[in-house]
Amino acid sequence: MRETQTMPADAPENEAYLDGLDTSAEEQRELEKKQKNQGTKGDKIYISVMAVLNIAVLVFIAWWLHSTHNWNDYETLKPEDATPEEVCYQVESAMSPALSPAYKGVKFPEGLREKFRPIYSVNQDTIGWIRIDGTGIDFPVMHTDDNEKYNRANFYLQEDHRGSIWMDYRNTVGIDSGSLSRVTILYGHHLTTDERIFAELEEYMDVAYYKAHPVIQMDTLYNDYTWKIFACFVSNVEPKDDNGHVFYYWDPYITEEKMPAFTGEILSRSFFINPDVDILPTDKLLCLSTCTYMMNKPDYVDARCVVVARLARPGEVLAVNVDNAYQNEARRMPQLWYTQNGLTNPYATVPVFNEF
Repeated sequence: MRETQTMPADAPENEAYLDGLDTSAEEQRELEKKQKNQGTKGDKIYISVMAVLNIAVLVFIAWWLHSTHNWNDYETLKPEDATPEEVCYQVESAMSPALSPAYKGVKFPEGLREKFRPIYSVNQDTIGWIRIDGTGIDFPVMHTDDNEKYNRANFYLQEDHRGSIWMDYRNTVGIDSGSLSRVTILYGHHLTTDERIFAELEEYMDVAYYKAHPVIQMDTLYNDYTWKIFACFVSNVEPKDDNGHVFYYWDPYITEEKMPAFTGEILSRSFFINPDVDILPTDKLLCLSTCTYMMNKPDYVDARCVVVARLARPGEVLAVNVDNAYQNEARRMPQLWYTQNGLTNPYATVPVFNEF
């Protein structure tokens, strides 16, 4: 007689409990049936070969799709994928890997160059890029019909005390240099050097710094432009700080006839002079404007530090000769500066160009 054994209560349902038991004839037939259903050795080889072929086909399809499609067209860059700091303060070029967003659904303006497609597809307020080699100035440039929009907003339009670099709303940019305003003005906040933005503009008060960084690359969506720096000056914003005068340097509509007087005013105020960078009435100018606190003694004084450059002319050598540049000790300053330093203002009775 067969010895029996009781199945434990916790045994899985429909599972053969074989430990310590003989196999009955019925159980033997069931096992043989299962083995037959598992197929022969040849069947197993066939199934394995087909599986490998299926995997190979899938790999080929994936390769073909990758090689014939631009996956940037289907990717979406979200703010959490690239922080505002990565985009606006630490990127090295417009082709940074942090800027690989969705092109799908973006209407690009006619003439926009390929290298600007990634950043433009993230934010259509982008108008260009500014860079000064050897400095921390390396940012996208924004442009809207509102000068306040990027005053305290970053590239993603998130609130940010550092703001962005933005172009004056009155300026124009088109497919060639003829469309540029006579004077293009870029604004940026003056924060610590660690936070960068436009704080380094004050360094141009020293001619040695100018000699090391005499060129600006301010490109637009349509063209690359090299600008030769020729001045750095300080201007008051409030008339009370300069005998009722304000130098209206942020005027994009300077006429060719007024250009000599306008640039003459700039040069009279500049901390340095470079006689090897001439300015013609037909030249286009670029002004980089930021706050300066050099006259905060002790209270805040609303004043600006401005670096000015002219557009390199067609066929002109792009390098700047700085050998003859010198510090301008006789520069014009706001009256408040002379008062604070116990000096007599030699320009007290000299008119200011385009004063209010």
